[in-house]
Amino acid sequence: MALNIDGIADFVETVLDEYVEKESKAWVDISLPLQKYHFAEKWFKDKKKPVKGGPRCKWKLRTDNQGTFKHTGLFATDKTNRKNVMTGAKQEWSMQTVNYIFDLREEEFQGENWQVIVDTMETLELSLYNDFFAGMETSMWTAPASSSTDPRPPSGIPFWLQKCTTLGFNGGDPSGFTDGAGGISTSDYADWKNYGGPYVEVSRDDLIEKVINAMDFCYFKPPQDFSQIGSGQPAWGLYTVHSVLATMRKIMESQNDNLGHEAGWGANGEVMLRRTPVTWVPALTNSASDAYDSENPFYGINWNLFQYFFQENQNMVKHPLKQASQQHAVRERHMDNAGNFVCYNRREGGFVFHVA
Repeated sequence: MALNIDGIADFVETVLDEYVEKESKAWVDISLPLQKYHFAEKWFKDKKKPVKGGPRCKWKLRTDNQGTFKHTGLFATDKTNRKNVMTGAKQEWSMQTVNYIFDLREEEFQGENWQVIVDTMETLELSLYNDFFAGMETSMWTAPASSSTDPRPPSGIPFWLQKCTTLGFNGGDPSGFTDGAGGISTSDYADWKNYGGPYVEVSRDDLIEKVINAMDFCYFKPPQDFSQIGSGQPAWGLYTVHSVLATMRKIMESQNDNLGHEAGWGANGEVMLRRTPVTWVPALTNSASDAYDSENPFYGINWNLFQYFFQENQNMVKHPLKQASQQHAVRERHMDNAGNFVCYNRREGGFVFHVA
């Protein structure tokens, strides 16, 4: 016997999340346009997700030293000095929401086959996550237009790693953010700039050489070890568009004996620079994507100093099904999220090159 409207609603609410046995799916998913979603891969697969509390994400940044070193001699007088060498960085939270609705009178909910109902609801549940991860993938590879943008989008990697026209630590403040990334202006603290520059072609002597050198220049090893965020050897990730990766593969194939120890092949055929695989980013490559970048960027990211934090108690919160306003047979489900990307140290956190 077919379930009535209240029976369907109760079944969906109490059984769907616990229903495990699925002999086959009656649908195929071709809804996602990108081949890979880096946000979902990096921050969703782990059971323990990075979380921070508070109205915004905060951390401390050491910007100077006391400067008391001097040469001295017998009976020399001391010269003491004390100044504030710390400043506070902050990043506001960004909020997202996704949802789906269904009508309990739809054909799929009529009849006695509960598996049909489960399969129907599973497609809706999947669309909830697909929508979320597709949106966050775009956010990961884009930057907000300005600090006044409302609602506030996340501050993705291009926000923290700014392109620059001169090679070196010249990545300045994000456009539209007069206070600088993380509330720190590079006009006040020049060492807050990231490394970057232009390149003309994908070759051993141009882009590849610049990437290898950047991995040298962005590693600042203190003379004495001490506890700090992201200390130790950088955990590099290298990301670019597909055309750049394809050209690198051709270079590897044609000049394999002349590349030295800096470049090589991975176990699964990946292009490796300094034993770090070069990965292509579909969101930056696909011209239909809002994150598409025609300047063929090449990002180096030190994941010890980059993070996406979910705001405490706002980590992809999925709310119970509820009746839609003024639609007694319609049910809706919402999922809310709050968080943002953070780079603790732009000088060591990474670099970006782009076509001049």
